Amino acid sequence: MNDLQNWNTDQKRIIEQIKEGLIVSCQAKKDDPLYLPGIIEKMAQSAIWGGAVGLRIDQPENIKKVRALTDIPIIGLWKQHHEASSVFITPTLEAVQAVIESGADIVALDGTDRLNRQGSKAYELISIIKEKFPDCLVLADIRNDHDAKLALEAGADLVAPTLYRFDPNAVSTETPDFKMLARIVKVVGDRALVLMEGKIHTPEEALESIYLGAHAVVVGSAITRPHLTTMRFTQKLNRYQKDIPLFY
Repeated sequence: MNDLQNWNTDQKRIIEQIKEGLIVSCQAKKDDPLYLPGIIEKMAQSAIWGGAVGLRIDQPENIKKVRALTDIPIIGLWKQHHEASSVFITPTLEAVQAVIESGADIVALDGTDRLNRQGSKAYELISIIKEKFPDCLVLADIRNDHDAKLALEAGADLVAPTLYRFDPNAVSTETPDFKMLARIVKVVGDRALVLMEGKIHTPEEALESIYLGAHAVVVGSAITRPHLTTMRFTQKLNRYQKDIPLFY
């Protein structure tokens, strides 16, 4: 189990830097209209100009490029999809090492009890990371309060309901579940920190997250994927007559 008192000076500095602030997830899928060379760096620069206290970046090469632009905290991850497993966020120790070496301050990985491609439960990688990379802050991307308990026992420093949409009992996959956030905050207590991530679309929702106990808020699609923001407007203006899925 993690002990916040054991954080070193650099870890404490990183945690203090992101406190009650906005972390912007700068990512683009290959089929996104904005999937262009250099777009991740431009997203990151725009977020920094706008006052973001941190960034969430996918893939080592992108992390390296963004690290060269700024010294604000970076949550790094490496999405690796594999037909043998639904676990795709930094699923292996090799991926973790690559993310760390690329300059990430915090490593995000799947912290659920789903099986990875090696047949182990995803959250079990956390304890291995803490042993091999003791100075690394670990963010467990989870679905619910049950996953939060497992991630805590494994030694996670932070948890976030990033994977809430994969919870079979998810109330909604298009709006934030603040009741779940409150349950996660209660489970975590003072043993780790909670980031709110998932379907935050407005400043008011970000403020509500902080009020409910989140240490910071991560926003991605609402800021860095304008085609999805446009679709939220057009769906309502068209009275939902056109069946346009909101891809995330």
